[in-house]
Amino acid sequence: MHSDLEKKLAETRNKFLGLEEISSVKSYYPQLREKIIELEKSETFLRDKSKALLNILEDLEAEKKRTKESEEKYRKFFEQDLSGVFISTPEGKLKACNPAYVKMMEYDGVEDLLSTNAVEHYDKPQEREDFLNLLREKRKLIDYEGSLVTKKGNHVYTLENIIGVFDENDKLIEFWGYVNDITSRKKAEQVLKNAAAEKEALHRELLHRVKNSFALIKSLVYLERMNLNDSQFSKVLEQLENRIGSLAHMYSILNETGASQSVELDYYLQKIIKSLVDSYIEKNQNVSISSYFDKIIVSPKDASSIGLIVNELLTNSLKYAFDAEAGGEINVKLIKDENVARLTFSDNGKGLPDTFSIGESTGMGLQLVKMLTEQLSGKTEFNSKNGTTFIITLPLKD
Repeated sequence: MHSDLEKKLAETRNKFLGLEEISSVKSYYPQLREKIIELEKSETFLRDKSKALLNILEDLEAEKKRTKESEEKYRKFFEQDLSGVFISTPEGKLKACNPAYVKMMEYDGVEDLLSTNAVEHYDKPQEREDFLNLLREKRKLIDYEGSLVTKKGNHVYTLENIIGVFDENDKLIEFWGYVNDITSRKKAEQVLKNAAAEKEALHRELLHRVKNSFALIKSLVYLERMNLNDSQFSKVLEQLENRIGSLAHMYSILNETGASQSVELDYYLQKIIKSLVDSYIEKNQNVSISSYFDKIIVSPKDASSIGLIVNELLTNSLKYAFDAEAGGEINVKLIKDENVARLTFSDNGKGLPDTFSIGESTGMGLQLVKMLTEQLSGKTEFNSKNGTTFIITLPLKD
């Protein structure tokens, strides 16, 4: 009798443990095995084995119930999610999908969509291969932007989160996708891009016309200057002509680069210097100009002011610092130092009188330099040792 009971208990135990091999829900069987082993060692199990087995049965039923509830919750989440959800193999077999994905792909039902091959949902087969290669490399894709072709032939832009499933040999065997339709957003972005491109084209046309207007004004001033016999008036018009040319260069640069909110000072100032050199330095004149500019980005308004300052200082040096046959050197530097830009302009020419004061200067050029520097909230320093040096410090805006 005792042996028969032991036999039945052993069969019952083996029956419980055997469920582990055939059930699709395996997560709780290791714990069940441990519990049985633990109970076998206890006095309670030895005294009342049938009661112990009943406890195990109750735990098993409770675990099955919890598993069923979890599966039901997952199924509802899967089917009712507003985003498209699918499971696919690399070969293109769709193993599962939810109604939202069916609606997105414009199919008649889940079975209708599952009967297709996912390769058909791409405009070009290579797009599918590129997607799979990227997934194999990254193993999961976050906010991946792609496009799919629906049953009706419409193109849908998608934002996808993909998780790859790999076997023990690191081979991609399937992947889970969570997909949102962003076609409306993409179309809105394209409308904005088209509007921005149109605005940019109109702005470039405006810059081109402003540049041409300045060039025309400069030409008119030049023609008027050529008709004058008064050298003093001619010099005044010449200075005006160069100032207009400086502004024309700025708009030319804006048009070339397509920038509307910023100007690269180094490029802008180099063009101004080249223009003045072409205008003032004759082939037989031994004046050399060296320059160095840090890359500093400023607004067009500030760029025009700084350009006019360099224009005035360089014009003064070329016209007055050196004797006609004498040589000389001019150095122009613009250095960025934390939150300020420091413009240093120097020549080794005649220098300024000891009594010179920029605040009391009657020259139009230096008055303009002073006024423009103040407008930029900067300060001007100068000395006249071994030539003339101006140091203009300008605060940089964020």
